[in-house]
Amino acid sequence: MTTPALAILVAMDDELEPFLARAENVGPARKVGNAVHRNVVLGGHPVVLVRTGIGLVNAAGAATTAILHAQREGGQSLPLVISAGSAGGLGAEVRVGDVVVGTDYINVDADARAFGYKLGQVPGMPANYLAAEHVAEAILTSQKLRAGAVHQGLIVSSYSFVTPARAEVITRDFQGALATDMESSAIAQTCHVYGVPFISVRGISDLCGPAAHDDFRDQVDDAATQSASVVISAIDALVGVAGARAQA
Repeated sequence: MTTPALAILVAMDDELEPFLARAENVGPARKVGNAVHRNVVLGGHPVVLVRTGIGLVNAAGAATTAILHAQREGGQSLPLVISAGSAGGLGAEVRVGDVVVGTDYINVDADARAFGYKLGQVPGMPANYLAAEHVAEAILTSQKLRAGAVHQGLIVSSYSFVTPARAEVITRDFQGALATDMESSAIAQTCHVYGVPFISVRGISDLCGPAAHDDFRDQVDDAATQSASVVISAIDALVGVAGARAQA
């Protein structure tokens, strides 16, 4: 088996559909734990597409199986893991329909400050997880002519639904947070452990902050389509930079 050019992980079937609809070839679904894996071709490139299930544990488990399967079958590490789909907007400048490309990731539910760790830091792990800079640059460069706003910055993850009151606490404690989801930090931690480059690209389906009172819409399908469009339009660049880094 040839190692996929990259792996794309989504939490829900609604976030999976835009990728399946634009794939040139779709292999059979394989159940691996709670995840569903498919080998597909996107933009002429072999990709493993994984529906992880919702939440930090499901996401980490699915990321682990994708990484280990690639190592076992292809004999080498995945060049890149991408987390795609929807997220809630936190940043003042973020609007429904925008896309956030994560530059770093934090689990806001982690609090071991009593033992000397920073808020959001899992004991024994970094205070935050950084996206592969060369990958973020490739995505942003490919989006210069794209309609709609593409932001870059901090994506935080939580098991809690982020209400406006919770959003106020998060944006106070984690300045610069642009979006929140329930998977990215867990996948980032898994990729950190295995030494695999990672990035999250999330479409904004709703607003969690004070603006939610004026501009709240639940548009998971549209947000997932926006996220998939950014990833697919950048896939040549993503495969190129991931491959170059793997050979360096």
